[in-house]
Amino acid sequence: MTETKGKKALSLCILRVLEQHAEKRDPLSTRRIIEYLKEDFGMIAERKAVGRNLILLQEMGFPLSSYQDNGKGYYLRTDAESVVHEHDPAALDAFLRAPRSERSEREIARLQDAVPIYVSDAERRTQPEKVLETLDLLKEAIERKCTVSFMYTVVRADGTKAPQRETPFVVSPYALFLAEGYYYVIVSISGYGRLLHYRCDLMDAVKLTEQPIREAETLVECTDGLDVAAYVNRTIYHTDVRETHTVLCAGHLTGDLLDTFGDAVRMRPEGETVRAEIDAPWETVHRFLSDNLKHTTLLAPAWRRAQIREELLSALSTYPQG
Repeated sequence: MTETKGKKALSLCILRVLEQHAEKRDPLSTRRIIEYLKEDFGMIAERKAVGRNLILLQEMGFPLSSYQDNGKGYYLRTDAESVVHEHDPAALDAFLRAPRSERSEREIARLQDAVPIYVSDAERRTQPEKVLETLDLLKEAIERKCTVSFMYTVVRADGTKAPQRETPFVVSPYALFLAEGYYYVIVSISGYGRLLHYRCDLMDAVKLTEQPIREAETLVECTDGLDVAAYVNRTIYHTDVRETHTVLCAGHLTGDLLDTFGDAVRMRPEGETVRAEIDAPWETVHRFLSDNLKHTTLLAPAWRRAQIREELLSALSTYPQG
């Protein structure tokens, strides 16, 4: 079986192993998880890497029972007391991009005593203090069900920031989420009957008001209540409209395919290449093709293939030879 690589791929594959093979009466040891990873996904994983990812999954809120709980091994709890969490690649991606928690930092420090572990600057990044203060205010406003006012900034071409407009925004806040390394707040604005979101690090002069919020259920898209996961997937990850695409990839992109598309991709080796059938939004597939331009070919649908060709020809005309 083709070996699968990738940070997010390991976390997702561990989840699949626990879902398919672990039970309360038969929890899995780390050794057995490693064996199933190799058997089911062709993935070679070290014990310490599996341990780190199990900790990450626990911190994210997956209902994972561990040695500390049961003295035997790992399984996903299904009882009423367990934390309910959507096993959503988008949510997992958001967590893995987030700044490391104090718990995971302690685990890294403990492991460092036994063997050096390289942690990139990207993994060490932390949110500015101002963002944390903004989050606290927004949380309070959501709990109190009051509106907030703020100035919103935009980033100019020279990298400096400037207010988007001279007067503050006044919004009804409903929920916070983390995606692709940034915190956002979901809101509505008076006179506009749909949801919007703003990046919290671009919000200045945040103040709570005494004005009550507009209830989310009165908005067009929230008649049955606000579904935060659906909103994030639709607006940030564009996973609400799926198409079927056939892509021919170099064999070394197998792990990247699984990282990007998870259960939405079906792969079949063809010599040194892999033929992938992908059920995903065009935006996600387009991004993958653009990131791996020299090693991928879109085979179908024909009209999307023609679209890619036109984009490449247009880019070529922008950069003439010479």
